[in-house]
Amino acid sequence: MTHILLKHATIVTLNDEDAILTDADLAIADDRIVALGEAPADFAADKVIDLSGKIVAPGLYNAHTHAAMVFARGYAEDMPLDRWFNEGIWKLESALTREMVRWGVRLAMVEMLRGGVIGFADHYFYMDEVAQAVVESGMRANLAWAVFGHDGGEVGITVPETVEFVKRWDGAADGRLRAMFGPHSPYLCSDEFLARTAAVAVREGIGIHIHAAETGGQVEASLAAYDMTPIELLHDRGLFETHTIVAHAIHSNPIDIAILANSHVNVAHCPSTHMRYAMGVTPVPEMLEAGVNVALGTDGAGSSVALNLWREIRLAVVMQRQARNDPEALGGLTPLRMAARNGARALGFAQSGVLAPGFQADLMVIDASQTHYQPIHSVPASLVWNTEPADVRDVMVAGRWLMRDRQLLTLDEEAIRAGFDRALAEMMAKPLGQFKTYEVDE
Repeated sequence: MTHILLKHATIVTLNDEDAILTDADLAIADDRIVALGEAPADFAADKVIDLSGKIVAPGLYNAHTHAAMVFARGYAEDMPLDRWFNEGIWKLESALTREMVRWGVRLAMVEMLRGGVIGFADHYFYMDEVAQAVVESGMRANLAWAVFGHDGGEVGITVPETVEFVKRWDGAADGRLRAMFGPHSPYLCSDEFLARTAAVAVREGIGIHIHAAETGGQVEASLAAYDMTPIELLHDRGLFETHTIVAHAIHSNPIDIAILANSHVNVAHCPSTHMRYAMGVTPVPEMLEAGVNVALGTDGAGSSVALNLWREIRLAVVMQRQARNDPEALGGLTPLRMAARNGARALGFAQSGVLAPGFQADLMVIDASQTHYQPIHSVPASLVWNTEPADVRDVMVAGRWLMRDRQLLTLDEEAIRAGFDRALAEMMAKPLGQFKTYEVDE
């Protein structure tokens, strides 16, 4: 068993009291935190690390992304959502290859780890490749193989094949991996397919990760077809009878929010994408007040451009304050809690997202000595408003360092960039077709 002692740190716990400890120690035994504040007298450390001038906080979770889509960064810009899908992304994805996912997800992991992200909820294709990358990286992940179900058959893997995928990977990598169903959305999946997915998910004890209520047009279309909002439809068809992550849920009314809260649904809020495509303002304060677990995601880099969760933290706040004319909305540590503790809960890692005895040693070390951090009048304010990915010095998952002094220890960045470039060149040389068509708002 490895014993590590971190000394003289400012520790942001994100516990129920949001306690912040100064000039404090954090003792780690193997993969668990055993003490905070002052190490036990009998704690024999194999390694002692002085973190004077540093902030230790729980690692962040990207609660909704399409990680391998870093290949689409900047590909389809300055378009409304329907054109972004039809003229951009769903043409480019017609040339998608397994190799592109293999190297794309690894490039995304480099970007995320360098920004303090220790886990991500991925919703994409060729997910066995993603799972293997997670095993190698030491990160945590919740993986959902995206499926577009419809009356004429299914695009991608089938429901039975999804069950096999989940059984193959859920709980793997010493518990660092979770796996789910990934129906795309109620606007692309048929009613029958959604009901079947829900039935199998509940029977097999499998969770669901799905997009819903992204635009007002989607809500209007759902009301016209079913006399139910997308959230009401998913609830009625049984998709909320298991552990569910709903990406976006922007256009949620009070009834929808009550359903989400009562059904213990996790909402992944992705401010960059929402603002870039003028999709609307998610009622996050109302959701949190109702007890909905709202986490933060970057979405894919094709829409958000960056996998920078610090940017999402800040945009989540300023979006609400501007829309509500309320400079107090989402104050204090609330946005950081959404990105860490709420994200861990959404992904199914109950013993992460908080620094407390007995919890997993999942953390990041932030260099607070940088010029743009000075002075530190408030640790929460400095974390939320000043932190950039480059300020994250060290990252640990389950007591194992994945990055030390900005050096990645489990990922070969140079080899990954070379592999990514080769896969991208191969993909871009292919003729493009039309993968899917978005017609909801037309």
